[in-house]
Amino acid sequence: MISLRRLIFTLCLLFAGNAAVFAIDWPTTPQDQSKSLGNSYGEYQNYGSYSYLHPGIDILAPAGTPVYAVKSGYVKAVLTISAELHWRVAIGDSAGAAECDGWLYAHLDEPTIAVSEGEWIDEGQYLGDLVHWPTADFHHLHFVKIRNSGITWSSDWEFIANPLDELEVIDDLLPPVFLNAYGTQLFAFCQNESESYFTFGEPLAGDVDIICQADDLINHIWQVAPYRLEYKIEGDSSIPWTNSVCFTGPLNWSDNVDVIYQDDAFCDSRGDYDDRWFYFNLTNSDGDSLVEIEDRQLSWKTANFHNGQYSVYARAYDRAGNVTTDSMTIDVENYFALNGTVNISDGNPDLAGTVATILSSSQADTTDGEAAFSMTMIGGGSQTVQISRYGYITVDTVLMMNQHHQLDVVLDPVLYVHGDANYDSEVNVGDVVYIIVHVFKGGLAPVPFIAGDANADGRVDVGDAVYLIYYIFHSGPPPPGA
Repeated sequence: MISLRRLIFTLCLLFAGNAAVFAIDWPTTPQDQSKSLGNSYGEYQNYGSYSYLHPGIDILAPAGTPVYAVKSGYVKAVLTISAELHWRVAIGDSAGAAECDGWLYAHLDEPTIAVSEGEWIDEGQYLGDLVHWPTADFHHLHFVKIRNSGITWSSDWEFIANPLDELEVIDDLLPPVFLNAYGTQLFAFCQNESESYFTFGEPLAGDVDIICQADDLINHIWQVAPYRLEYKIEGDSSIPWTNSVCFTGPLNWSDNVDVIYQDDAFCDSRGDYDDRWFYFNLTNSDGDSLVEIEDRQLSWKTANFHNGQYSVYARAYDRAGNVTTDSMTIDVENYFALNGTVNISDGNPDLAGTVATILSSSQADTTDGEAAFSMTMIGGGSQTVQISRYGYITVDTVLMMNQHHQLDVVLDPVLYVHGDANYDSEVNVGDVVYIIVHVFKGGLAPVPFIAGDANADGRVDVGDAVYLIYYIFHSGPPPPGA
């Protein structure tokens, strides 16, 4: 049976669309033993100047620890990007100028670097020792898969893969954890792309971002970002488990930080030597593992859900296959207006009296003399509106109430008999009286109106009363359908 670790590995690679990968050993000894991490791939970082996504993993080890190549190849770069602490070696798959993949080993002690640009390196060959890190005893190897072109490489390479996806041995017994994101509240909720947060117990409305705080420990005390996060919503309507972020594949490390992480006065993401608080915007995703600036506009559109109670779930994975799920219950309340008109196809001049009803709440309004109705405070989501009037065919219309709606309807009469003005299923002297009262005294119009049109000339007038008298008392021609 496939293991949970292998299943998660396979799923995340499928999401990322990566090419085939090959298992590698760790670059520090013992190479077949899992190591402690101080920072993870894609983790929020800010050391005082700007925020970015950490482009690699930081393998913790004492200063002076030897570093070894995880794969054979050609030395494409031996350089520093910032004085003595940042010397690094890049080893690529090809000696030529064509683009190829490679591995980056950073924070080596420059006097110990034992390789030169252009040199062929065997898997397992010694590269150099870790430099002494002067802050927080954070001695570490920055390790990541990269891609570039050229016979030699400058430091403008792409970061193309999380090393945890290729390291063969990952032993980690502790699952990720969720922490309260907003006071004593597990998740935080705000209007999309804003710092307008819903207070504790306040019903949600509109386009809502869901924020969670989560981290992970990988064999050490330094909190790192989980490998993958998902969310789902259950209730009257639902959203199935949806991928929020999976830290695999290419990483646009300098952009899109605020697509993944929330960083404001309330949910203040931090990643430095003192504080590691990771607030994830779960809803800034279309479900794939690609992080794109357009994803910032995505949210939970609560207006598409009926008002009521819902459960919001989040699920966090680490790369070793440990999983943590947590949830909280919230209420959704959206209200909208519905206006409209109901006209009648048979020409009935009496436009008042049609009833529009919201079936889920029984809220109703009756048309006025201008055929208009109006209702406010209608809940969101799909709502069935019933338009009904005696003598006419009832109409049910389903609307997605997520904005103000104008609903215009035309009702057709039900089956009728010409001349049955009082709609009692008989044509007799009562219909004569009904028509006379309507025509001369302003009495009620026939229902449906055309039922009073005994002579089928398209009008209801004294001619219809005369026609019925002739039919009833003098054996004249019957009204159509009688």
